[in-house]
Amino acid sequence: MDFTLPTLLVVAIFISLGILSQWVAGLLKFPPIVIMSIVGLLIGPVFGLTNPEEMLGSELFSTVISLAVAIILFEGSSNLNAREIKGISIAMRRILTLNALIGWTLGTLAMYFIIGFPLSISLVLSGLFIVTGPTVIQPLLKQAKVKRSVDSILRWESIILDPVGPMIALLAFYMFQFVADGFQMGLVMDYIIGFSAAAALGYGGALLFRLMLTSDILPQHLMTPIQFVFIILIFSISDTILHESGLLAITIFGFVMAQLKNQHLIFQESDHFIDDLSMISVSTVFILITSSLTMEMLSVVIAWEVLLFCLVMILIVRPASVLLSTINTELTFREKLFVSGVAPRGIVALTVAGFFGGLFNEMNTDMAEMIVPVTFALVFITVVVYGFGFKPLSKALDLSSRKPPGVIIVGESYFAIQLAIRLQEHNIPVAISDVLANQRYNIEDYGIEKISGSLLAESERMFQDMTRFDKCLLLTRSFTFNNLAFNVLSEEFGVKNVNVVAPPKTAHTTIEDWERNHILFDDDLNYRVLNKYIRENEIVEIPSSERDQLAEDDFILYHISRDKKITFNVLTSKVKNSSGSVLGVLKGARQYMKK
Repeated sequence: MDFTLPTLLVVAIFISLGILSQWVAGLLKFPPIVIMSIVGLLIGPVFGLTNPEEMLGSELFSTVISLAVAIILFEGSSNLNAREIKGISIAMRRILTLNALIGWTLGTLAMYFIIGFPLSISLVLSGLFIVTGPTVIQPLLKQAKVKRSVDSILRWESIILDPVGPMIALLAFYMFQFVADGFQMGLVMDYIIGFSAAAALGYGGALLFRLMLTSDILPQHLMTPIQFVFIILIFSISDTILHESGLLAITIFGFVMAQLKNQHLIFQESDHFIDDLSMISVSTVFILITSSLTMEMLSVVIAWEVLLFCLVMILIVRPASVLLSTINTELTFREKLFVSGVAPRGIVALTVAGFFGGLFNEMNTDMAEMIVPVTFALVFITVVVYGFGFKPLSKALDLSSRKPPGVIIVGESYFAIQLAIRLQEHNIPVAISDVLANQRYNIEDYGIEKISGSLLAESERMFQDMTRFDKCLLLTRSFTFNNLAFNVLSEEFGVKNVNVVAPPKTAHTTIEDWERNHILFDDDLNYRVLNKYIRENEIVEIPSSERDQLAEDDFILYHISRDKKITFNVLTSKVKNSSGSVLGVLKGARQYMKK
């Protein structure tokens, strides 16, 4: 079917489809890659509405893919902070090194002997296939709430190997390109000069950017746009000096930036921009690639050799690499078995594979046209298998938490302690973070978990077991601090799951309309009133069926359903009754507001 659209509209449609697919996936609680795969296949090979590679032209199409991969690699490498790897367990260290090496080796053999790929493509793609996408893994971890030992291994494996996989694939490609061009002295010098230039551009660009920032040459409002300029210039200049060396330069730039930058707020705006840009790039390019598949390519996806290869990767390669690499480590056999049963490939794998497919096509390598469909098959099958099998497997191996979703309370106070005690009586996990370092109470003496460090720093949150919690209460005495913390922690828990205690009346603080959706309990129940009340009274729990018996002076704090899910009362949304539920109430609290 011929259906011609203007190029501008094509680009707009594909960007929109990528972002909307992410949104729909969130609503359905599906891995985004599943929705994007369906959308790409429907508008491309299934209904034949468009083929972006043909419409944009091979040169523009490959340029878009290359720039997107550059942004993705920068985002991944800029989060690869070497300081965060110190002190990790033996099992984690083995998973990140020996497991990746074994997986790369076995994956190469499987691809070479089962599918029949040339050794060059087998080595490059299997290096890429060690990546377990964090965009797939982390939502699964939150849903299943698995044991901390396996949660940390799977989470760190996805975060650290996400940029490492493409780097290994890139290194393997350079090796074969070097061999293919011969060992002539002139070519050797070209490669040495090209790689040296790439390293100099990447490292020097990071130093220059930091110097511009710290010397106040670069104004804060231009920091993010200038960093984007650095990314595209470093990539394109290096690529001009030596074809395909741009990815190496941009990876070095991102890695060095990660080591130079700190966790001050000055970098957060830039990090958020790069994260968003990477997500847009990944979503758009994924649909571009899948919709460029043809029915002939899809026939490759369902070929018995490809399906057998995917089964071998799932049932043999992953278990063998994990079990061999974790011998004589602290993991139990059930934990090893679970880790070996989870390795979904993500969006990055297909996006970068599309890039390498173009390179091998330029080199006229045999079977280069099969790179994208084979990668698509592995990505889609592993996401479906691991995505829908993750929770049942964790339960079968008794590694999934049976506790209900928990609550983190930011701010140490007597009211916070009494609230935590009440919730723990229902087996709801609770932890308190004393970010203002009051040290007035010894929280552990009350049997409550204390979170050390600042939850506002992403580097600190990465070391915390956050998967147990889905709600956050900001109960410090400073409403200004609570608002700042809200902006940071809403990214971790979601805007709907972070609530703030009301400001004191003496602060003359104006509460915006949107803030009222997150003010806890009542605008008169501020930090001082709550703590004054709780010293003379306690939180009383009643069946929700007795709600109509409450007096006007009584305040409802929370609702706990029969399945132990908690909902907190906020100004604009009162908790509802449900069968078998209980309400946490402050009896006669209104009189304390008048004191």
